[in-house]
Amino acid sequence: MKSTKLKNLKESNSFNVNNISLLKSAVVYGANASGKSSLLEAMETMKEIVEKSINIKEADAYEAQPFLLHSQTANQETLFEIEFIVETMLYRYGFEIATDATIVKEWLYQKKLQARAKESKLFERERQKLIGKLFKEGQQLIDKTRDNALFLSVVAQFNGEVSTKILAWFKQFNHISNTRSDEFKHYSFNKLEDDAFREKIVTLIKNADVGISDIKKKTISYDELKQDNPKLDELPNFLVDEMKKNGLSTIETSHIQYQDENSFNQFIPFSFKMESDGTQKLLALSAPIIETLIKGEILVIDELDNSLHTELAQEIVKLFNSQESNPNNAQLIFTTHDTNLLNQKLFRRDQIWFTQKDIYGASELYSLIDYGRGKTRDDLVLERNYLNGNFGAVPHIVNLAYESH
Repeated sequence: MKSTKLKNLKESNSFNVNNISLLKSAVVYGANASGKSSLLEAMETMKEIVEKSINIKEADAYEAQPFLLHSQTANQETLFEIEFIVETMLYRYGFEIATDATIVKEWLYQKKLQARAKESKLFERERQKLIGKLFKEGQQLIDKTRDNALFLSVVAQFNGEVSTKILAWFKQFNHISNTRSDEFKHYSFNKLEDDAFREKIVTLIKNADVGISDIKKKTISYDELKQDNPKLDELPNFLVDEMKKNGLSTIETSHIQYQDENSFNQFIPFSFKMESDGTQKLLALSAPIIETLIKGEILVIDELDNSLHTELAQEIVKLFNSQESNPNNAQLIFTTHDTNLLNQKLFRRDQIWFTQKDIYGASELYSLIDYGRGKTRDDLVLERNYLNGNFGAVPHIVNLAYESH
């Protein structure tokens, strides 16, 4: 995420890598079905193909996703391309996949991060033909590359220096959907077993002011479970045996109980299911957020605001847009409908993006900095202008009607 020459929030919201200015966060707005989630899913799909294409079964399982709303594109290849920095190099990597999951084209270019440096081609691939002499680590390996596997991934399997670094970059690019928090909440729960990491999670939750004083992962024995569930023995034998052997892991939070208005009485335990949906979402998000900040990785979140209060979503963004809490320059990309976050005290204009569909149903992605040159000032009230449709990316609803009989 390259930044522009904007001067506002430069110290907090951007950082430099070899004189290239990058952004710490980016937000994507748009109407329902405008392509916001599809954009993030495309990023995740590209990562999965890069990481899994060497496995025949998983590569075969990839389903091509051509644009179906136009007859000329319904059978076309799916194209992926991304630019990223590894150490002192800017790489541009991409590939095209046919509807039968074969790789039609693949390419890798590099450019040194210095003034006036020119981009050079490491390789280009057209089906099973390879062009380019600079990618020495890939010599003689195109013959070992299946037509449905990526050449880059194969070279990494043979310990190619550049290809291994590129695959390592993809591994630190993580995508989660806050509408499906069950898919990653167990990761956060398991991190509670690490005392040092648990302390960081507890600190984050405490600072969110949701009333929790402590969080622990505990194991309930089979006998304890049976006291509350007399029919436990009616479950399948393999489940009963597992619970008898290992019990059942659960999350327990602690809240302060008061004796009167100003007098502390004791800490009382709450089961996780007693917490609000927003608190459960925040706890599920806690480990991915903390780990991303520690490792300086990239976190992509679909619908960050789902069940979270505006102020909580805002504080998560501030964790990334901060030199103190984000010293390793981790990056956050997320979608949202929460217009309260459209605030130039939180985001620069080059951090704000929109998706909008054209008359043919194709999605367009554009930045606020590119919209209406000269019309978006640093003091412009963004939320009102967005809701008024001045930036596009809002639905054009003629009328909603419902008739019952």
